Amino acid sequence: MAEFDPTIRAEVERIWREHLGVDPGATEAQLTAQFDEEAARLSELVVQRVGGGQGYLVRNWKAEHPGQDPDVMTTHQLIAQAEHDSREAVLTEELYSQVPEISEEQIARELKIEQRIEAEIAAKRQARDPDRWRTSMVEIPPLAWQVVDRVWPSEPDAFQGYAAALIAQKMEDNERTPLTAADPLADELAQMIDEQIKASKAGGNRVV
Repeated sequence: MAEFDPTIRAEVERIWREHLGVDPGATEAQLTAQFDEEAARLSELVVQRVGGGQGYLVRNWKAEHPGQDPDVMTTHQLIAQAEHDSREAVLTEELYSQVPEISEEQIARELKIEQRIEAEIAAKRQARDPDRWRTSMVEIPPLAWQVVDRVWPSEPDAFQGYAAALIAQKMEDNERTPLTAADPLADELAQMIDEQIKASKAGGNRVV
């Protein structure tokens, strides 16, 4: 299962559908695979940028606070800022630039939409919305994918996508996650995921 930032994934689908166009003969499953692949590529570019961006921000912070090192909270804030800046740079260079004759105003509007998605994810996380995993309104860290690969290695992509979102949510909420496939919690979560997939199909929604 390709790993991607949900904010980037949402932007890739929106820009392709609204501006770049998609193959009218492609099935939803094929389009989903294309969106996932491109989102994974852009997410990897963001990861590559974050290290340098983080180092730059830390150096600036130290220059502004001579003789001090950033504490844990400040370090987390600097990392979050580096991730945000890197995401905006990659989206602008790799995605928004593909839109024909896109203006600075349009780029600003696109960035505001991206920021609104980020804010919605943050708000749902702060409110501990128990259903946010169902619509991928979570930030999925690499550790969540590692849990999915360890606990449900043979499940199809649709299942693993929901599983990663659910595991990420539990991590955000400081709740226990399954250790192995033999963990009773794994069966409990799998049932929730299967029910969500059935509900999405019954409602005619795209299964992530």
